[in-house]
Amino acid sequence: MEAAVAALSERLTSLSAQVQQHEGSLNLVADVARYGPLRDLLAAGRFQEADAETAKVLFESINTTLEDVTPEEIATFPAGPLRIIDQLWRSHSDGRFGFRVQETLYRSLGGTLDTLIAQDLDLYRAFCERVGWRPHEGSGGPDDSDDPAAMPVGALPRRCWFSSYGMKITNLLMARLITAGLGA
Repeated sequence: MEAAVAALSERLTSLSAQVQQHEGSLNLVADVARYGPLRDLLAAGRFQEADAETAKVLFESINTTLEDVTPEEIATFPAGPLRIIDQLWRSHSDGRFGFRVQETLYRSLGGTLDTLIAQDLDLYRAFCERVGWRPHEGSGGPDDSDDPAAMPVGALPRRCWFSSYGMKITNLLMARLITAGLGA
């Protein structure tokens, strides 16, 4: 009996992982009008335009804009749009760009939910340097090149990370990526 329960538990875990893996594709199919333009820009290698489209689509999914988004909206952002956008970026950049890539880089520098809560400025700067962002110079990122080889891994998407709330939005978005389980 215990062996049967263990086998069922293992199968349930496997099926759950498979459902999560395909969830993004199913959501994309159901919402081609929303994500289709982003997919097309990425497929064409127009990464700078795709970056702008990412910010637009991301915040439209919660009925706001980058300029008007509040910290509360970022903290409770739905995981579905994050997963879909991440999947699109990773699949069209050979795994160089996307939210999961950014989260992984942040964690590789020692980043955790605790460092985000503490608003660790040194870690924030190290992450920005690692992905080629220069927010302290008034520039969100690297040159406006569409050549992914010219950009650091994790450089894109970037526009959605910067708002009038500064580092607070960056920390909340990274925390949401961690809690959404994109890296799982």
